[in-house]
Amino acid sequence: MAVHILVIGATGPSGLEFCKAALLQGHTLTLYVRSPAKLPDEIRNSANVSVVKGTLEDIASFRRAATSGPTIFVSFAGPVSKSKGTPVTDAMKHIFPILVESHYERAMVLGTCSYPAPLDKGGLKWKASVILVKIIGGSAYDEFRGLGEFVASQDVSQLKWTLFRVPFLTNGPNAPVTASYTGTGDDEFGDLGIGPYNRGL
Repeated sequence: MAVHILVIGATGPSGLEFCKAALLQGHTLTLYVRSPAKLPDEIRNSANVSVVKGTLEDIASFRRAATSGPTIFVSFAGPVSKSKGTPVTDAMKHIFPILVESHYERAMVLGTCSYPAPLDKGGLKWKASVILVKIIGGSAYDEFRGLGEFVASQDVSQLKWTLFRVPFLTNGPNAPVTASYTGTGDDEFGDLGIGPYNRGL
């Protein structure tokens, strides 16, 4: 069944692959982006795509995008190399109430294993990767830890959510997807997904 999806972070590699796949499946997309020029022509000019220009700090513009018809929210937003603090987490604290007010069916938010899900079993490679992010990742650890904690604290009776945590993505857009928790034996770095950590399925 085709749905109308609001996407943030659509101009990054994962966001672009998601948009291409969603359009192939007949979905309608509203893309909330800082730089529309970064969207490929085949996405930007699609009859099933609306583009709203804005930043995560511009809540009024986000509200306009959120209330234009979508019922599913997908975020690929994450820290950029020079970002400081936790701008994505801070923005999400304004975004989720808008989604609730607008009666969204589900929110799907990109995270990482910097936020440990309750069913994780850990494992040396995951602990090492989180330590590495803490050492060289700038504010990325605090951003994704805070983002995971915020999303996981949300009331699923108001909005069903999925926190999909990804490791180092290397397999390309056509690789099979594996959803698992860390330390389960089916949690390779190259697969698209550790988790998801779902509430309200």
